[in-house]
Amino acid sequence: MCLNPGDILRDRYRIIDELGEGGFARTYTAKDLVSPENPLCVVKEIGSPQSSDLRVLEEAQQQFKNEVNSLKLLDKCPHIPALINSFIENKKFYLIQEYIEGNPLNKEVVSLRQFQESEVIDLLLDILSVLDFVHSQGIIHRDIKPSNLIRRQLDGKIVLIDFGAVKGISNLAIEGGKITQTRAIGTEGYMPAEQWKNQPRVNSDIYAVGIIGIQAIAGLDIEDLFYDKKTGELVWHYSTDDRPMVQISDKLEKVLNKMVRYHFNDRYQSAAEVLQDLRSLTALHSPAPHAQQHLLPKPQRQWKDKLRVCLPIAIAGFFGVAAFLIHKIFTPKTCPLIQGDAASCGEELLIKTSSSLLKERGINNFFKENYQSAFNSFQQSWNEEERKDPETLIYMNNALLKAKKADYYTLAVAVPISNSEGGTVNSDLAREMLRGIAQAQTEVNLGLFNSDRNKDFPGQGFLAGKAINGKGIRVIIADDANLKTEAKARASSLVKQTEILGVVGHYTSEMTVHAVDIYDKNRLVLISPGSTTEQLTEKRRNFFFRTVPRHQITAKNFKNYLIENAGSKKAAGLYCPEIQATSSLWEEFRKQFRQAGGNIVSITEYDLCKKNFNVELALQEIERTEKTAIVLSTSHVPNAVKNAMALIKANGDRNWVVGTGGIYSQKTLETASQLKSFEKLVTSSSWHPLTAPNRTFADNARKLWGGNVNHRTALTYDATLTLIKAIEIQEQPSREGMQKTIASLNFSATGATGTIEFDANGDRQNFRPELVHIVKCQKEQFGVAFVPVKYATAAAAGLKCD
Repeated sequence: MCLNPGDILRDRYRIIDELGEGGFARTYTAKDLVSPENPLCVVKEIGSPQSSDLRVLEEAQQQFKNEVNSLKLLDKCPHIPALINSFIENKKFYLIQEYIEGNPLNKEVVSLRQFQESEVIDLLLDILSVLDFVHSQGIIHRDIKPSNLIRRQLDGKIVLIDFGAVKGISNLAIEGGKITQTRAIGTEGYMPAEQWKNQPRVNSDIYAVGIIGIQAIAGLDIEDLFYDKKTGELVWHYSTDDRPMVQISDKLEKVLNKMVRYHFNDRYQSAAEVLQDLRSLTALHSPAPHAQQHLLPKPQRQWKDKLRVCLPIAIAGFFGVAAFLIHKIFTPKTCPLIQGDAASCGEELLIKTSSSLLKERGINNFFKENYQSAFNSFQQSWNEEERKDPETLIYMNNALLKAKKADYYTLAVAVPISNSEGGTVNSDLAREMLRGIAQAQTEVNLGLFNSDRNKDFPGQGFLAGKAINGKGIRVIIADDANLKTEAKARASSLVKQTEILGVVGHYTSEMTVHAVDIYDKNRLVLISPGSTTEQLTEKRRNFFFRTVPRHQITAKNFKNYLIENAGSKKAAGLYCPEIQATSSLWEEFRKQFRQAGGNIVSITEYDLCKKNFNVELALQEIERTEKTAIVLSTSHVPNAVKNAMALIKANGDRNWVVGTGGIYSQKTLETASQLKSFEKLVTSSSWHPLTAPNRTFADNARKLWGGNVNHRTALTYDATLTLIKAIEIQEQPSREGMQKTIASLNFSATGATGTIEFDANGDRQNFRPELVHIVKCQKEQFGVAFVPVKYATAAAAGLKCD
């Protein structure tokens, strides 16, 4: 043992005992003699490389510094030990970390002990939630195994320890003239094939977690697992003479098998993907959200305890009291302070693309119900970190409502934040929607907050505060991840929270189609600012409305423009056949175009969602006949956007191109900036600030968010305003009252996009989207800007570009 009990390292850390020894490092418990109360800490000692080559030693020092910087990024996570200190002494590398009181998971996951399926799901959710954060910082753990997972005594939560990458510095060497690692970092049995080759990936960690899950459900030692010699795939779901086959649902077995596939391409690509699939299973095993497994008593136990009280009361004849208690037991709390359930009113960071320490402090305080402190942190974050962040503004509103003990009504918004079936969703779309609801919420709450004490609250001085009957608005944000299962799960959760009077969302047509009947069945109004598909009109849902025009109107705009302005009587369509919203627009356009005397050119290379979409082949097919226009019906699936951009770039000004709202984006402006000309590109937008019917909204949005907003913000604002107006009209607002009020022929509201009225199908009345094109403007981010087609140049539109 290199260090002995009683040794004092750096005149500060008194060694108590050795914790463990591996091939790369030794760890010790120690007392910090400098810090108050001399707390326990962990000392990790890593040996220097055996090579005497100066290049290797320099590389080791640089890698140590890099890994220390990486570990510092993880200090924000409460489920990873804090890094206290780091240094190099006597050619050895030292990390000093927080000591976690608790039991390693290898005392729980033991041979012959089989976890219940719900226990396995809870365990995986706990581990993967931490891992999702680690991976978001660009870090791979490399040595996940039961002994590196501690069940913290304080709260029963899982803490991830002993990151592997830093230990690799001890086996650096020169091979073939290059610095390399002579041994793979990790533990046999938990390392996938690529990690053995020193080529770990993010989903190498997912493989290790999958192995732990299999051990837990099957009660197997790591040595009991074996692999198919031909395929390399893990074989674990089998029986022997002394061990029957484990009983497991097909869905969980499928998740576990996908986590441990031999080839990394066949595995889950991110922890977030696994979390989504696991969350869809939680409803089968527990009525309470998984994230509170070790923070709260199990729900079943709560029910039994309360029913033990209710039953004697009922027997005694107090039926009214019993009914009330049962209602309180079984009715889910509105906006429960739960982290990890993909819904939040302030207790969880949902948009994780930026590092905002003050915002995270506010979230932690909100979770602990320290609402005034939460408000202070959110307000400071708004002023100092990212002023344009709508999630912060919503949470700031919610925190101040609670801190002031103000009365409020509750609305929810469902937005796509985390993942889509084709890859990562651009969180800008979620932000654009959240800006709309945050601005409407702030306008209401300023009627309560407008005072000298809150003079720094956003919007003061230009937003007209108007409370609703002396009450404010609380907003719950829900992440549907642009996944069908998640959209349904969010809808099922929101409808059960009885205080919610209306929901804004979902954005994409696919998610709305899959969730709408849940809202309708449970009589909760859903207003979508982005779902345009005709499919939502084919079957009338009484509780569904939309502020965005349906495809029939957009198709008519495209048809008129191509025939009357572009002089094109031929058109070819590119869309995603498996995504109903894009095929719906194309079918509607094709019908109207033919009725107007146009011809449709059939092509084989039309699927924009194909991974191997051939741009040149598509253009060759389109150009077999002259003057054929291209109709791009895109979705927010990354493949479709990428292929659409490639086609726009390759096309240049060869053919006229008209595209749906998915083309109205910064990506299109960036692509256009690389072209010599883009005169033949037109897209659709439901609102543009230059032709906004409500200039007050456009001006206020510019002041609040520090720049122009787009149609998604405007339409979400109008959806929220519709719900607010319906609340104002009712003497005692209720869910059914919301529907009757909005569906009334007399209902009307004035929003960002003008007058808001609905027909008998819940569709927006008397509203037409704007056609826009791209003009040069050097002051804009890419030197170009979208303006309505009626303006030929930036100067004509009144833009100052010099």
